[in-house]
Amino acid sequence: MTDALETFRSTLEEHHEWPCEYTFKFIVPSQSLGELKSLLEGIAHSEKESKTGKYTSVTATATADGSDFVMNIYHKAATIEGLISL
Repeated sequence: MTDALETFRSTLEEHHEWPCEYTFKFIVPSQSLGELKSLLEGIAHSEKESKTGKYTSVTATATADGSDFVMNIYHKAATIEGLISL
């Protein structure tokens, strides 16, 4: 595991008491929205399309049972071309 990922895991562990509600925020090219929604299946989320319609911002809130859950979502989301995690 890279130092950045280990630092992220440590930060999650320090700032959260599991299980807890965790909010994910993404900006995704609108043509890839279906791919992100598939990843977030079963997780409550909201969407807002940009003025031009090229991008969609997605906010998702899930009950996370630990840092592995959070990191897994980010890891899978990172495979979506053009996606930005906030």
